[in-house]
Amino acid sequence: MNQSRSPRYLILTAAALGAVLITALTLLASRPDTLPTQAAAPIVIAPAAAAETDESKNEITWHAKPLPGPLATVMQDSKNADTTLAAFKGKVVVVNYWATWCAPCVKEMPTLDALQVKLGGANFQVLAVSQDREGLKVALPFVEKNGWKSIGLYVEPKARFAKDAALRGLPTTIILDQSGQEIGRLEGTIDWMAPKVTDALSRLIAKSPA
Repeated sequence: MNQSRSPRYLILTAAALGAVLITALTLLASRPDTLPTQAAAPIVIAPAAAAETDESKNEITWHAKPLPGPLATVMQDSKNADTTLAAFKGKVVVVNYWATWCAPCVKEMPTLDALQVKLGGANFQVLAVSQDREGLKVALPFVEKNGWKSIGLYVEPKARFAKDAALRGLPTTIILDQSGQEIGRLEGTIDWMAPKVTDALSRLIAKSPA
């Protein structure tokens, strides 16, 4: 014999259904694909660990086989015009990645400036590529204040070289041959006017086309 449901029964049934609904919504909200995606962390270039050691112990690593150079990465010259390392093909190029806040970089820079004076010309160029986020605004006055008049100043404030040139720290210097391939690399500082360095670079320059 059918009997109507009591009010107490109906209340308990509604409560149970509500609990099931709340549990389902909670599980759905906790699914990984419904969670907000976190933005990728920006690339931060720290001072190279090797730069803090005695620079007399640092050595250029000469690659047994040339590596592709980061020729397509866009940077700006001292007049804020876009260019790339591909523009320097045909020369031996010493590309130094540095920043105004990097004390080892600043200490090393005079020897790079002097290297350009000694070997610079149609077949050789030293480039100082600032990684300062403020670009020319801070890099150009800094270079002028320190009297570094011979190096080629360039800036790349978006840190694209961090990936394209596989930079692990500052300062880092890569050496490109006449075809734009990386044939040497130094992480840290060195005296670029040391005879063993200038002699090695002079031999590379001698291979340049006339």
